[in-house]
Amino acid sequence: MIQGVLVLNADYNPINVTSLQRGFNLVYKGKAEIVKSADNPIVSSFGKFVRPLIIRLLNYVSVKSRKIRVNRNRIMRRDGYTCVYCGSKKNLTIDHIIPKSKGGDNTWKNLVTCCSPCNLKKGDKSLEEIGMKLIKKPTEPNIFSDAVGQGLQKIWQDYQNNF
Repeated sequence: MIQGVLVLNADYNPINVTSLQRGFNLVYKGKAEIVKSADNPIVSSFGKFVRPLIIRLLNYVSVKSRKIRVNRNRIMRRDGYTCVYCGSKKNLTIDHIIPKSKGGDNTWKNLVTCCSPCNLKKGDKSLEEIGMKLIKKPTEPNIFSDAVGQGLQKIWQDYQNNF
C-alpha cells in the first residue's frame, strides 16, 4: 500500500513526498490539484473522498535543490543490505572506500555497506592496495530512490509514459 503522496511543482517537476493527510489538505484547501488518484477512496464519517497519489501545486514554489543526508540506514537501503565487496548479507557495517586517514569523507560516493570480514580485510587501505573490487558503484540517491517507495515510483513512471 502506498503511504505517501508525490508533490509536483506547478511546472510538473517533483518536489517531495508528503503524507496522505497533508496531500489531501493541500487539495481540499485549493492549493493543489490531483494529477493521479488511487482506486480506493478515503472513507470518513463525512463521506467518500478521492485518494491522491500525485498532486500538483497550483502556484509555483521556488525550491532550493536539497541533498539527501547521508546516514547509516540510507546507505544500507541503497546497497540492498548487501556487502558491496562479496555480496554477503550478514554482519553488515559501513566502510569508507577511501579511508578517512587518507582523506576520505562521509559522502554518498565514499560510504558503502560492507560485511565485517571484508571490512577487517580492507582495513585502512585503498581498494587498489588490497586488490578488492566493488560489485556495485555507490551513487547518491534522489527523491525516487530514497524517499519514494517502489509503488509510487512505478505510478510516477507510468504517468510520465502517458504524459
